[in-house]
Amino acid sequence: MILLPGEDSILFLVLDTESSHGRYSKEYKKIRFNDLVKFHGHACDGLYRGSYALSVALHDLFPEDIVDRTDLRVVSRNSPCLGDAATYLTGARVRFGTQDVSSRSGVWYIVQKISTGETVMVSEDENFFPQKISDVEASLSSLTGSKLSESLTILKNMQDSWVQSVLLKTEPDEHYHAKRIEYEWNEVPYRNQGIRSDIIFKNVI
Repeated sequence: MILLPGEDSILFLVLDTESSHGRYSKEYKKIRFNDLVKFHGHACDGLYRGSYALSVALHDLFPEDIVDRTDLRVVSRNSPCLGDAATYLTGARVRFGTQDVSSRSGVWYIVQKISTGETVMVSEDENFFPQKISDVEASLSSLTGSKLSESLTILKNMQDSWVQSVLLKTEPDEHYHAKRIEYEWNEVPYRNQGIRSDIIFKNVI
């Protein structure tokens, strides 16, 4: 996995299986940030921040830079952006019991290798994201009509400006830091949980 600043150059290298009951693929896939945008629906500060954070965590777990998406489970804040980044880049899903969420605020992930139990927690530096943007986000629920419309436009401009002028001018490990932790995975409380059949025979030669 490699992550470089810029919309088109953020690149993750991932390994999957080759069929519905298949072995490991013999080739890895390249995932660019714009691929993640197509999955999530839009580019936003949360998607960028989640990608940056995950790049640091995944590099710690996969120093060879190829991420095994068949062997990961993840916990994050219950954010559309952070959760979708985790799903797409790690292969974790709630319905397979490999993705969970928490009400803890901020940009952070707990990422665990299922096969070994190795676990990393990655988090964003406090105050890296401007409080003034967070304040505008928090004010939206109290607004209506033209004031709400105007604030939504202002907020998007503030977010986009911060991404372009600040975030993309940094390297991920400048403001996102990973540490190994001891972590016991708790069963995800989802009653319709299924079995991920496409990875059962992944090690067959």
